[in-house]
Order: sequence, then structure tokens, then C-alpha cells
Amino acid sequence: MLLTTPRLRLCLAPPPFDPSGFDWVPEAPGAGVWELAGIAARAAEVGWYVPPWGMYVIVRSGDDRALGGIGFHGPPTVTGEVELGYELAPAARGAGYATEAVTALAALALEDPEVRAVTARTAPANEASQAVLIRAGFTRVPVPPADGMVHFRRTA
Repeated sequence: MLLTTPRLRLCLAPPPFDPSGFDWVPEAPGAGVWELAGIAARAAEVGWYVPPWGMYVIVRSGDDRALGGIGFHGPPTVTGEVELGYELAPAARGAGYATEAVTALAALALEDPEVRAVTARTAPANEASQAVLIRAGFTRVPVPPADGMVHFRRTA
């Protein structure tokens, strides 16, 4: 599966993740990409992995360089929510790529009739990621601070 935006291609990377098929920018793939790949791999091991609810490699269309990853933490829950996560290499940050990728993946999820909301979490100190989510149409939601994260939600 392939999603396209004006500047990016989001390439579904089914488990097991093989980074060798991409031309990565320096410092990529990072720990966040491997975390997403691990989520998809564990889901596949228990029969829970179902495309399109996996990890995507973010590829810049202009030069075909892989910038990072974005993906879902699993298929929609019984309450119709899907959580997404993402990471870009430091060299790719600050150019709007994360906002473009998050917007596209959230829109894909919200096209599914089973999905009522797309959620995301960031560390309190990660103001750049919080700004990405706001620009991508998410709103901050108050939740008990049990997990220490800042929670966001986007609906159709």
C-alpha cells in the first residue's frame, strides 16, 4: 500500500521490517522507527497485524530518500480508536514533513467506517511533536497523568 502527498510517499512496510530497501537520510532509521516496526512484528506474531494498520516508511518524493517512519499501534479498538506514532530523522525535521505525513495517515484512518478517532501521545517536553499534531488537526485532550504523556485526538 502506498499513500502519496504533495511531497511524500508513505510506503507500507509489513513485518518483518527490512530497512535495506530504502535510501535513508543520515541518522535514520531511528529508534522510533524500530519501535513502530516492533509493534507491527508483535502484532503479526499473534495474528493481529492487518494492513493498513501497520508501519509506513516516509519517503521524500523529490530525491527518494527515506526520512523516518509513521504508523499505527494496531487496528481500531472496539471503541473505534487507532493510535499513531511517528519519527523523522533530525535532518528532516522542521520542514513540515511530519505534519504532512501525520495529516495523510490520520485521513486514511478516518476514511474507515470503524474508526471514530485517531489518537497520539507525546512526551510533555516534546513541543515540536505537539505542534505537529495541532497543525495536523488534532486537539489536546485532558487525561489523568498516569502515563505521564500528553494526549491528542482527531475526529472526522
